[in-house]
Amino acid sequence: MTVRSALSRIALACAVALAACTTGGDGGGEQTSAARLTSTGGDVFAWSQQIEGAGECASVQVLVDGAAADVPVQVAADGFAFEVPVATGEQEVAARCTNGEGTSVETDPITLIGMLEPRPTARIDVQVRGSRVRFDGGGSEVAEPGGAGIVEYLWRPRTQIGEAPPNLELDGRPWRGPVTGRRITVDVPPQDGEVYVSLTVEDAEGRTDTSATYVIVEDGKVRAPDLATEHPSWIDRAVVYAPVHQLWGGGFRNVEKRLRYLKDLGVDALWLWPPVTTRAPGEEYAIADYFTIDPEWGTPEDMERFVDRAHELGIRVLLDFVPNHSSIDHRYAQAAEEEGPGSHYWDFYDRDDEGNSTYYFDWEHLPNLNYDDPQIRRMMTEAFAYWVREFDVDGFRVDVAWGIKRRAPDYWPEWRAELKRIEPDLLLIAEATARKGYYFDNGFDVGYDWTDSPGQWAWASVWNFPQEAQGLLEPALTNQGKGYPADAVVMRFINNNDTDIRFVDQHGPELTRVAAALQFTVPGLPMLFGGDEIGANYLPYSNLTKIPWKDRFDLRPWYDELIRVRDELPALRSRDMHLLSTDESGVVAFVRPAVTGGDPVLVVLNFSKPAKATIERDPELDRVLARGPFVDAITGEPVGLPKQGDVAIDMPADGVYVLVPVSGA
Repeated sequence: MTVRSALSRIALACAVALAACTTGGDGGGEQTSAARLTSTGGDVFAWSQQIEGAGECASVQVLVDGAAADVPVQVAADGFAFEVPVATGEQEVAARCTNGEGTSVETDPITLIGMLEPRPTARIDVQVRGSRVRFDGGGSEVAEPGGAGIVEYLWRPRTQIGEAPPNLELDGRPWRGPVTGRRITVDVPPQDGEVYVSLTVEDAEGRTDTSATYVIVEDGKVRAPDLATEHPSWIDRAVVYAPVHQLWGGGFRNVEKRLRYLKDLGVDALWLWPPVTTRAPGEEYAIADYFTIDPEWGTPEDMERFVDRAHELGIRVLLDFVPNHSSIDHRYAQAAEEEGPGSHYWDFYDRDDEGNSTYYFDWEHLPNLNYDDPQIRRMMTEAFAYWVREFDVDGFRVDVAWGIKRRAPDYWPEWRAELKRIEPDLLLIAEATARKGYYFDNGFDVGYDWTDSPGQWAWASVWNFPQEAQGLLEPALTNQGKGYPADAVVMRFINNNDTDIRFVDQHGPELTRVAAALQFTVPGLPMLFGGDEIGANYLPYSNLTKIPWKDRFDLRPWYDELIRVRDELPALRSRDMHLLSTDESGVVAFVRPAVTGGDPVLVVLNFSKPAKATIERDPELDRVLARGPFVDAITGEPVGLPKQGDVAIDMPADGVYVLVPVSGA
């Protein structure tokens, strides 16, 4: 910050609180400036902090914890500014102002709290030559600021959740335990899959940092992924579930009791809702602290035990995280409001030309954070990383990701780079439309099943006009033109936290079954929200309480079958789909082309009244029909389809067929 901008800040602060910037003179009412710091203290997410002061000083000496500090000071006619180093923890900062006559006065001190922990940074470079992979930690960095040198590099093979230990060789022998060295060369077997390793570096002061990476084996060939855009393969197989903890009695402990139930359902990852971080009372997305657990969920020990138990069962744990805004009750927001433009936290919040906090929609109580401020960027990245490092979480559903994209589109790539450096296996879901390629090129693995407008569900109109399902679903399902980018991974849902009345209560169990079948047979990441599988009746933002866990409409067996079929048919987990045309506008048909290790799948869904639907033939359908005869993968019943001529199929109301060749049944 320049002297001019620093002093303009001083002038603004003094204009807000003039009396605090002046003291009365004697006799004739003349006023002289009193030396004081116009900056306030607070939490610092940087290794130095700009401090500003007011006063007619010929020279200024900076004092840190009462001792003189060798810090350059910029002095102007009626103020001064300096940048002071910040260590971890508390330090008192003051200034000694000496006027032209040699008289000195010390300002009242302010307290800066250094929030960053100095640690080295582990970095891994990967070089692949055939089946041999060299992992090099030589690019690791010493701790900020001016940290001690790195003295140890410790490598470990990584076993991923739900996977067998990797079959690797080091120096011609099986590699099972930790080894040391700045770099290692590993022989990777030809079996397709992913192979993970981790590196822990330690510096001369005993401080450590851990990073991880992986290589991919495809058709027996090894390659390094592009961590900026590629995602781990488990995401393509996953079923996500949001356990609304209050429905089970509240807190980690009651959800933990249901982990076996969720495992038996076929769930691979949990999106913990509402957010785990400390919130303002009664406000799910009004965050009051990013580094602590909301008492509603329990204690840190409860969370540690919960995550460990989930991992034992092969279930990953995702946090709902809210980086776009804080609560107006966050102490940073409160201090900024009370202290005005001189506040340490003033620039933590995005502001309009008049200095007012900005916000979206009618969220006056949720002021936007300012991602032009380097400390907010560092704070938020550290907050995400904290939950990975301390609680071993496996990813995040990022609330209002679209908001930060609007204000600071360059943040998300740097955020991803740091998180994927620490743990490349994370799942990063943007609460933003998957129709915009930006999110997949700039930080995220998965986007929402939305239109181009925030919160507008791409499938919503189908449920109001099911007799027109074919035309209404086409733009929501295709990956070309006005649909989704070819590489988009779309989170598919029929309920979430923002869909208000539960789907089954709005549309009935029959349409729920066919909607769920669509959800689990199109490309994407299917997500169940708190009790979808039993038709649970509640409103997410009401006073949630424990409910009878009863299957009101016999939906659980249907979801069991849908999850089983998706798990057994590789085509349903790919990103390829070919939409077909039928002569019944309420009937939707599509092909999921064959992939390695599986057969093609023909899906026919009727969202309307009973119909004899004729499917228009095309080369993709012909390739599928040539593989007949067919069986319905859900019921196991044979379904006759002609190899020649019209392809007519009798569809009951709300009927579902997931057809596979008999050889693949």
